[in-house]
Amino acid sequence: MYTLALAILIGFVAAQVTNLVSTNLGFVNRLPVLGNKDNLFILLTVLTVWLTDTSVLGTYGIGNAEEWVDIVGSSLAIVGVTGVVNAVANWFDSK
Repeated sequence: MYTLALAILIGFVAAQVTNLVSTNLGFVNRLPVLGNKDNLFILLTVLTVWLTDTSVLGTYGIGNAEEWVDIVGSSLAIVGVTGVVNAVANWFDSK
């Protein structure tokens, strides 16, 4: 339960930082790879997971891999959870 809340919180923070960076730093939008907000969101999520030393996959017993696999896998899991939470929130908002 706490892992899901942590994943949602990290995803929310990374999404807000993505919006701040893409809005306030115009040159980032002109970069070839980071101009896409989805790529920037994934990069910021990986950075956040690495800085906070969070292992979402480790709580489910998958964290025995190499360190970078755990960081990237946890980041992609957080990106997925954030997409699901956003879709559910939009569904409730439309009702």
